[in-house]
Amino acid sequence: MQLPKYKKKKRIKLKICQYCGKEFWGHPIAKYCELHRDVKQREKTKKSPEPGDSNNRTHNHDFIEVVEENWICELDGCGKSYVVKIFPKQFVYPRFCEEHRNEFRRRNWIRQKQLEDIRKIRAAAAKAAAPAVKATPAKATPTSKAAVKPVAKAAALEAKPAVKAKPVKKSAGSKT
Repeated sequence: MQLPKYKKKKRIKLKICQYCGKEFWGHPIAKYCELHRDVKQREKTKKSPEPGDSNNRTHNHDFIEVVEENWICELDGCGKSYVVKIFPKQFVYPRFCEEHRNEFRRRNWIRQKQLEDIRKIRAAAAKAAAPAVKATPAKATPTSKAAVKPVAKAAALEAKPAVKAKPVKKSAGSKT
């Protein structure tokens, strides 16, 4: 039989109980004092039904059967009704309708709403400015052939590219 060459020393340290905070002597991996090592001595802490993110909401109830309820989407300006199944002992439910459950869809919908509002404002401003434009006398437009030619030349110059393509030079080593 082989005997160990060294004597194993006990590693007992001063620890703090994670349940009550009392100091005790124990192994480095010990978490609880002698009183709280037994699970029966520790109280079970219930998790709060609060959702971790803002995409869900809590609905406290005491139903014992599955119930369907109609809820209204909480996204600003949506107001769409959607059906939620409420299960017993479950308290966290979706805050938004099916169309807005995705973060991208919510942001996109808000962006579309803002664009619609801007378009409405611009349209209202254009309608208000339209009578003012009609009231001002229109400038006489030249209809002579001499006045039309510079306009036609300017349009033709815009259609042509500003930079001409360079011809491709053939290298000395290629045979064609």
